[in-house]
Amino acid sequence: MSEPSNPQAPGQRLVTNPLLGERVVQTPGRMNRHEGAAACPFCADIDAGRWPDGQQTWARPNDFPALRPPLGECYVLLYAREHDLPFAQLGTERVAAVVDLWQQIYLDLSARYACVMTFENSGDAIGQTQHHPHGQTYGVAFLPPTIERELAHAQATYAETGECLFCQTLAGEINGPRVVIDTAHWLGFIPQWARYPYEVQLYPRRHVSNIGALPRGGEEAHELAQALIRLVGAYNAVYQAPMPYMLALHQLADEHYHFHIELLPVGRAPGKLKFAASSESAFGLWLNDAVPEIKAAELRNAMAGG
Repeated sequence: MSEPSNPQAPGQRLVTNPLLGERVVQTPGRMNRHEGAAACPFCADIDAGRWPDGQQTWARPNDFPALRPPLGECYVLLYAREHDLPFAQLGTERVAAVVDLWQQIYLDLSARYACVMTFENSGDAIGQTQHHPHGQTYGVAFLPPTIERELAHAQATYAETGECLFCQTLAGEINGPRVVIDTAHWLGFIPQWARYPYEVQLYPRRHVSNIGALPRGGEEAHELAQALIRLVGAYNAVYQAPMPYMLALHQLADEHYHFHIELLPVGRAPGKLKFAASSESAFGLWLNDAVPEIKAAELRNAMAGG
């Protein structure tokens, strides 16, 4: 089932799978993007004076967007001017600036789009093509399937109990064996239903629906920066090398939704990767060959320096 393509964006099509009711975006123009190019396009921005003076971070328009208006807008979120600077080595203040950039782009795009997808792909194993420290953000005119399902469950739970589904989940993990990081404002844990061995969900303790609802430059944002550095550092420790991972901000402008960050590291043991194979990709049946409580203990031990 095909939906009308955007006449301003030749080649872009939004298609709906009638068997699952899920949308797929087809953008053949992205085949021409600079994968593995010898010169970094973001360093070239600095050399050409395109990167705004005095800014360490920058929301740069994506040269090969997956979505174009009215379906969406795409940006590359540049974390630092230095080319080879891993996320874990940015330091708290610079990661706090990244968090502020996430907030800025959310507040901008959420005024025009139904959903703001901010995410990061780190590592060759999951398809990172540019190694300058960066993430991405898509403003999307419709709800992506996962966000749509989460919201539906949250609304149903609220209608039945008058409570937030996410807050219930958070309360069930506090002081539990799956907790990885526990701060005044944030709780990170490996969910009982984790698909990846070291998968972590990081929740603000108070109910906010998106990162834009956090005071910019405040204690919560600063604490979030510290938590992210510690988590990525722990991943590298248990993997005994930089662990490839995906990071995604789940957020909406809906009071029933609860903002959270999902970290999906694909390492399962030193030198071994967890790929989404046939049972996961074709059938949606995930097989996790690890126990969340044990992997949470490994991450806590890594953060403690043990």
